[in-house]
Parts: sequence; structure tokens; C-alpha cells
Amino acid sequence: MPYLEESRRSYYGWVIVGVVFLAELLAFGLAFAFGVFFKPLVFEFNWSRAATAGAFSIYAIVHDIFAPVAGKITDRFGPRVVAAVGGFCIGLAMLLMSRTSTIWQLYFFYGFVFALGVASIYSPLMATVSRWFTEKRGLAVGVGAAGLGAGSLVFSPLAAWLISSYGWRIAYIVVGVICWVLFIPVARFVKQAPKRSIEVEVEGKSTKDFTAAQALKTRAFWMISLAWLFAAIADWAIMINIVPLLTDRGIPLVTAGIVAGVIGGTSIASRIGGGFLSDRIGRKRCFLCSVVVQLIGVFLLLFCRELWMFFLFAIIFGLGVGGWAGVVPSFIVDFFGSKATATILGLTVVFAGIGTALGPFAGGRIFDVTGSYYYMVWMCIIASALGVFFASLIKAPVEQQKA
Repeated sequence: MPYLEESRRSYYGWVIVGVVFLAELLAFGLAFAFGVFFKPLVFEFNWSRAATAGAFSIYAIVHDIFAPVAGKITDRFGPRVVAAVGGFCIGLAMLLMSRTSTIWQLYFFYGFVFALGVASIYSPLMATVSRWFTEKRGLAVGVGAAGLGAGSLVFSPLAAWLISSYGWRIAYIVVGVICWVLFIPVARFVKQAPKRSIEVEVEGKSTKDFTAAQALKTRAFWMISLAWLFAAIADWAIMINIVPLLTDRGIPLVTAGIVAGVIGGTSIASRIGGGFLSDRIGRKRCFLCSVVVQLIGVFLLLFCRELWMFFLFAIIFGLGVGGWAGVVPSFIVDFFGSKATATILGLTVVFAGIGTALGPFAGGRIFDVTGSYYYMVWMCIIASALGVFFASLIKAPVEQQKA
């Protein structure tokens, strides 16, 4: 019985959770750290903030293109080779970034090579975790997704210290080497889940597996995707621009990096807690409540003046972002089954990637035009509110068929 197996410490699914946590920590810790490298790059090359943020937007677009492809390959051949290629590309991108001297190199190294790496990590590995679990799926996905928050907690302060001490080029070399070393156990231990029944339970109801084409025809897919898109606009606009925002106000780079790290650190608890609670009170309730908390955190940012207020914002915002990020991947197996999990999640990630691309670039462009991040914060408030709206409309496909 899979339910009993999942409660055992020796169950291999928990090893998968551990290596996925590490992989997400590395991939997204380095993605979040882009905000720490942001102003050093702007000052060294005299690029506009919109142009510099454009590298992150290109990363998000390329990630969108390859996420479904990586998911399809994982569904067919398993996650090990995909994860190994992803780790290699991420480390290589960081080493190449240390040699950046022109804007096209920034766009290629970060926007293409790094994007290939992350696209090979998130959807394939989160889908793999989902397949290993049934009863404890929300908790397992939440723990795996907590790696994203841990990555910010580790790499944002680390990158800030390395840049302050040795310069941004040496900082990129160091984090690239760290990535390559730590991805060895990821590639070694990750593997596909054993085959199980083609039926899954959705809040007490049974639904058969969907193909990717069938999932695209459901309202559930579109509501999840749109909610994720707008939540991601606010999430990434702030995560990429929060360090420049703080340093513009006279806060030292290392301290600003710590504030960014607090967002990620706080989200660790909410990713795990959100996944745990979603197994008991439902995915939708957790998702909706978390986006509401994110909205509250962004609204608070309008009024932050003192350093302690920014730390308070970081805690609230991190709780909100972590809560929904630790729940979204579980929707896919719950609603659409396990036949095409990675492919469907990859398609959903396309919408998250659109938000990820729009948020940072729009934030940088707003600053270039207005000389302030004030209107960027308002953009994030509106985007979070739209995320709440679409999250409230999520309904399982089996429920739609009976409605």
C-alpha cells in the first residue's frame, strides 16, 4: 500500500524529496541572486536597469520554451539525465557570466544557458516528487519546493558578501563551482517513481489520467495558470528589484542581500507548511490564502521607511509567496493524474514564466522612466489582486463535469 510506504523513513520517495530540495536550492538560489548582481553590472557597464533586467526576462522566455520540452523528455525517459544536464548548464552559465563584457553575452549566458539549466530542474523534478507520493503529496512537494526559499536564504547573502569582498566576477566563479559540486548527488540519486494505478484521488473523488491536450481544454488548467502568472509578476518583480530598491535608499549591499534572503528563508516554513496543510484542508484554500498574504506584504512595502519595516515586509511577503509556491505543483497530479505530469506542469510553468519575464523588466523600465520603484510596487499590488481573483475560480475538472 503506497499510503503506508510513505510514512516510513526508509521510503525512497523521501530521498527524492531531499535531492530535489538541493536541486531547487541551487537553481533558484542563483536565479534570485540575480538581483544582488544587478547594480554591480549596471554600474560597471553603464547599462539601463530595464536593459539589465531584460536578461532575466529573456531567461524566463527561454525557460518557458524549454520547460514543456524538458517535461516531455522526463515523462518518457525519466528525470536523471535531464537533471544532470540542468546542473551542468547552470554551473556553466555562472562561470560564463564571470567573463561578461557586453550586453549580448549577458543575454546569452544568463538568458539562454542558465534558462536551459533551470528548465531542466523545476518542472521535471517537482513532477517527479509528485509521482512518488499520494497521501503525503502536498507535504512532499512543499518540502521539495522549500529549496527555492532556502536558495534565496543562502545565495543572496553569500553573493552579496562575495561581491563586496572579491568583486562580482569572482563571485560568479565561486557560485558556479559550488553548483557543479553539489549537483553530483542530485544526478546520482534522483530516479523515476514506480508505476502505480492510473487513477488518483481528487478531494475524495476519482478522475482518470489526462493527456496534455485534454488538460488544456479544462478551466482548471487555465485558472491555475493565470493565477500563477499574476502571482509570479509580483513575486519576481520584487525579488529581482528589492536589492536595488534597498540600496537606492542607502542600505548597504550585504544588508539588502540579507533582507532578500529573509524572504526566501521565511518562505521555507510556508512552503512546507502550505504543502502540509493542503493535504488536510485542500489545495485551493492554501493557494488562495497564500496569495492574499502576498498581497498584504506587497501593500506594506508602500509604507516601509525604516530597516525593521523592510524586514517585516520580507517576512510577510515570504510567507505568502512560499505558501502558494509549495502548493501549485500538487494541483497537477491531483487534477490531471500521473500520465503526463511533467508535460502538463511544464505547460503551466509557461504562464508562470510569462509573469517572471514581465515583472522584473517592467520594474526596471518603471524605474528608468520615473526614477523610483513606487509605481512598480503598485503594479505588484494589482498583479497580486488578480492572482487572488483567478485563484478563487479554481475548480477540479471532475467537479466541472458534474456542474
